[in-house]
Amino acid sequence: MENLEKGIEVSRLIVKYLQGCISPEEKVMLDKWLEESSENREIYHRVQGRVNREERQRIIRKLNKRAAWERVDRNTKKYRHPILRRCMKYAATIVLPLFMVGVGFYLIRDKEEIHPVAEMVKISPGVTKAELVLADGHKVVLGTETIDSLVSEEGVNIVKDGNGVSYLGNKEEGDLAYNIMRVPRGGEFKVRLQDGTLVYMNSETELKYPVRFVGKERRVYLSGEAYFEVQRDTTKPFIVVMNGNEVRVLGTEFNVRSYEDEKCQFTTLVAGKVLLTTHDHRCIELLPNEQGIVDPQGDIRKEQVDVALYTAWKDGNFVFRKQSLEHIMEIVERWYDLKVTFEDEWCKQVSFSGNVERYDDFSKLAEMLEATGSVKFRIKNNEIYVTKR
Repeated sequence: MENLEKGIEVSRLIVKYLQGCISPEEKVMLDKWLEESSENREIYHRVQGRVNREERQRIIRKLNKRAAWERVDRNTKKYRHPILRRCMKYAATIVLPLFMVGVGFYLIRDKEEIHPVAEMVKISPGVTKAELVLADGHKVVLGTETIDSLVSEEGVNIVKDGNGVSYLGNKEEGDLAYNIMRVPRGGEFKVRLQDGTLVYMNSETELKYPVRFVGKERRVYLSGEAYFEVQRDTTKPFIVVMNGNEVRVLGTEFNVRSYEDEKCQFTTLVAGKVLLTTHDHRCIELLPNEQGIVDPQGDIRKEQVDVALYTAWKDGNFVFRKQSLEHIMEIVERWYDLKVTFEDEWCKQVSFSGNVERYDDFSKLAEMLEATGSVKFRIKNNEIYVTKR
């Protein structure tokens, strides 16, 4: 247990366990540490249950300090001469911080990281914003302001509140009239459609949908990424069309991602059941915790996945599990509305696991990524350059 005498190692194991990426060998080490004392178990349960990052960090720092002082105290007892022992104690005041800084990398979101990017220009996260294109071509710029009624179209009132836009009205006769909601880079928006379906739209996303649903189906068209909470209606299937491919449901929750610059389309099912169909009529059925993938050749397959990796964005978080830095920076580009340049191709393949709040400025994420000791960032004119450390 020599390694576990360092609080940093314990911190790493605890957080890896909470993230779900701890190895069997590491789990044995953590279990052994928990069995050593009731105090260890109390610390673990307190850290596990905390949601406040400052309080969690305080507990972990206490753990590190206790472990480090015990180690120093044992070492100083080796020196019989009082002067040597006193010198070792003074040296400990320098060494202890080195034990404690390691926590910043392992804790998810913390104020005190290993490699602070002090010189980094603040890059703010995305905000609630979109452009609504009405059926007559008129454009309305939308933000966080509360407007109440925007306009009435086809017997449906379009209402803007602080959270998004809602379409209110029950009339189901007449011609189809489509609206288009465009969310730019650095933005997000919510739309409640006329049938009650709620759509969370991510950055750089466009949704085309009818002002009101008529006929035997509810069909919308998506480019980008969105999370759907579909209002159940067994008489009218809800269909999301993505570049010719379709997701067909009756009532469920799922995430779809279909960006033009990405090779594949992804449909991730949270609840219910959906049918994913390609443009050439190949299809698969998805159950909860399954993801359907359509590649550029039109081939279709499904995999078991952790849905949190693909849906956490709508709840204000980024969740990464052994994902490449190249993929992470694609997300960063859209959400922070900036350009990322890799000056070393090797950096693209660096993998990373962690949770970060989506509404933090970019420096928080950069500090966590730099704490891996593999890469570093610099900023020039709203462009981020990634290099090997």
